[in-house]
Amino acid sequence: MKKIGKVSLVVFLIALLALAGCSQGNGGKDDEKVPTARILTGPPGLTVHTVGSTLSEYIKDSLVLTVEPGSTNGNAMSVNNKEAEFGISMTTAVVNGFNGKEFYADKGKLENIRVIATLWHHYILPVTTNKDLKHIDQLKGAKLTAGPPGGDSEPLVKKYLSYTGLTEDDYTIIPFGFQEGAEALKNRQIDLLFSGAPFPNPLQEDIGKTQGGRYINVGKENAERLAKEYDGLYLVEFKEGAQGLELDKPYYTVSYKAVLITHVDVPEETVYTITKGLYDNYTRMGDAVGNMRTFPIEELMTDVGGVPYHDGALKFYNEVGLAE
Repeated sequence: MKKIGKVSLVVFLIALLALAGCSQGNGGKDDEKVPTARILTGPPGLTVHTVGSTLSEYIKDSLVLTVEPGSTNGNAMSVNNKEAEFGISMTTAVVNGFNGKEFYADKGKLENIRVIATLWHHYILPVTTNKDLKHIDQLKGAKLTAGPPGGDSEPLVKKYLSYTGLTEDDYTIIPFGFQEGAEALKNRQIDLLFSGAPFPNPLQEDIGKTQGGRYINVGKENAERLAKEYDGLYLVEFKEGAQGLELDKPYYTVSYKAVLITHVDVPEETVYTITKGLYDNYTRMGDAVGNMRTFPIEELMTDVGGVPYHDGALKFYNEVGLAE
């Protein structure tokens, strides 16, 4: 009787486990795994990284994003090479990369890139604490920084300065990071900080508050010329700067836009999910990232120099009426 009882107990436990397995593994929605993907951003602390981290938190129930640091050009190349599903780059890098121009002339065309959304402007602005420097034609002999090495600003700054007749022998570019550059300007180690930056910009606000200074005028004609000669740029009127920094009005310069990109082979459903998550959480994103607060949601889909949008993004934009 004891032997039969033990056998019955074993049979009962096996049946119980099988029943539990059926109730939990019946192919229901609870069993569906949330898809995962990588998104390349920028160094921690910069807007690009904050946007990636914030978006990943808001859409984690539908798509788990692993947020990794990166760089403007590096992100474009990595996404093109299928080393990550998503990346945040800049229109200058995406357009020139897709067409194999400028930085990418000897690297081949990045023809696998597809656009998901444009996100905010980066304005090319020369900031100085020396109020006697009013125009870029005064910069012979100047020491300046154009942002970190390999960034998107330096070639644009060199073109701006070339329009005034200056050669690279006439000024010195010191490759500081953005925070380092701001400190160097405040400490008079350099004459100006000349780089692409989103606005509102805490570094510019700090310089204006603690040092005072001005935005050096680049000249509308120079801005128009640069926008025509360098793909991925937009001619813009910069209407209001940081408090404490003088601004000539009207003030024209060029901007490029942050752009969310993907690889052409990333599944349509995955791209649709991240596009919908960005759109549905746009107001919350703006609350977390000030640069997006001033960027109209209607401009999530804008022309990026003819680089195609991914089918998954187009599907969503058609549904909400943003597709042209």
